[in-house]
Amino acid sequence: SVSAEHADEFLAAMERVRRSRQRTGATRWVLYQDGADPRRFLEAYLVPSWQAHLRQHAGRLTGADQEIEAAAIALADAPPEVAHLFPAHRDR
Repeated sequence: SVSAEHADEFLAAMERVRRSRQRTGATRWVLYQDGADPRRFLEAYLVPSWQAHLRQHAGRLTGADQEIEAAAIALADAPPEVAHLFPAHRDR
């Protein structure tokens, strides 16, 4: 969560995160704010494949990108929770 006093700074930091994610391969990016708890934010972005996501971490993420991400995380009250979601497929 992000305190109200850091919300504007956090939103600005997340705009820099958005540009970094897109530069390293994200095709869509959005930042949601919880309507029931305005301190809670959710970043979601899409990459074409799991391999593309791994490349974001292994080769495309520069030192500057790491600093951008760290600056946003520093404004939160706790480290982010990370989840990797995949399309659900039903066997036919």
